[in-house]
Amino acid sequence: MPVTQRRNRKQLRHSIGLLLGAVRQESGQIESSPTETAPNSVKLVDNTLAFGVENEQRGRWIHATDSTGAKHTRRVTASSRDERSITVSKAFNSLTGSSWIYELWDADISPEDVHEFLNQAIGGVTRKGSIATVDESFHIGGQINSFTLSSNWAGVRDLSWRSGFAGSELSKLDGPMTELSGNVTATTDSADFREGSAAARLEIDAATSSGEALAEVAFPAVEARGFDRLELWHKSNIAITSSNLVVQLRQGSSTHESLAVPVSQADRWSYLSLDITAPEKNGALDAVWIAVGSSDAGANTSWFDDVKLVRSNSETWHRVPREVWTVSAADRQFTLSEDARLPYSRLRVTGVRAPALLESDSQLCEVDTQYVINAAAAGLLRSRSDRRGSSRDVSMQQADVYDQLAQALRLRMNTPANIRWVDE
Repeated sequence: MPVTQRRNRKQLRHSIGLLLGAVRQESGQIESSPTETAPNSVKLVDNTLAFGVENEQRGRWIHATDSTGAKHTRRVTASSRDERSITVSKAFNSLTGSSWIYELWDADISPEDVHEFLNQAIGGVTRKGSIATVDESFHIGGQINSFTLSSNWAGVRDLSWRSGFAGSELSKLDGPMTELSGNVTATTDSADFREGSAAARLEIDAATSSGEALAEVAFPAVEARGFDRLELWHKSNIAITSSNLVVQLRQGSSTHESLAVPVSQADRWSYLSLDITAPEKNGALDAVWIAVGSSDAGANTSWFDDVKLVRSNSETWHRVPREVWTVSAADRQFTLSEDARLPYSRLRVTGVRAPALLESDSQLCEVDTQYVINAAAAGLLRSRSDRRGSSRDVSMQQADVYDQLAQALRLRMNTPANIRWVDE
């Protein structure tokens, strides 16, 4: 397996600490805790840490990771040479012990400041550092021609429509589903649908309970062992979580698959593509059930439409000419013009997204790491320079050096071509 050269947030933080000579202990192991009671623990003990004089560590920063992986950044208020302990300004939430590790930083550079400047560096190259991405969650239907992009999308390169695939239509749901519970009313909605002439509408009572079967649509037995994805439309009048509703693939009296309906916003149709875990068992599917998941969403109304099975990677895609679609930065949408004349079909959008900001120590940086290190180091040095002095101090001069190195690396990054940008 190839080794990645990308670094995570912890590695970047340590690199900057070493570069600036600001980190005194990279991976200190807390050997024991003085006799304290959580949540009033303010001390940690490390017999391997070099202690010189009493209170030598006062004013420095502790960045500790507890046994659960939670992070705690504290200012040091005292250190004891004899006790080999460090006392912090604010109590830890739990008792320190041998399962903890910590970093010790100089007083003028807080680890939290390092995280902020790392993200500032990443945010400064949104376009140059953008990451190629694909979204196939869009589908033409119901005479809808405008589609909203995810918040992290930076730009669109191409748009394609699916002209064919290997699959099997289970039900168009142009008629009502069969009720399986007294807590649901199944009807047909010919005013709000996405395919054919109507959608199946389920009015679900608040009295439903976990796992309760709600409604079904039956059909002649289908040989489904070659299909590993279930696709369908869904809408709810309230926001739901992934534990509220499930779609079940049935064979006789057996449930072969129980697929969770993903998180959805209220009053918005979503085209779902659900992975089937064991397609080899689906030799003769004859019904699809809608059931309550592990938690009840309460009273709500859900719509379903166009249920079909699809074989992954069997699709044929055609590129939509660029002259028949536009991108609006104001509302983060792409829109098909009347000249597009596309049939009812799934869409594939290719483009770029903004590089992710670093929110955890294990998260890998998606931008050139040397650029990020230099840009963050420049920001940190400027933040600790003498703002009141009449002359430029050493920190400001060092910041200029690292800033020049960062900008040289930034210029070497290539801005993606043929992108219609949606970010400002």
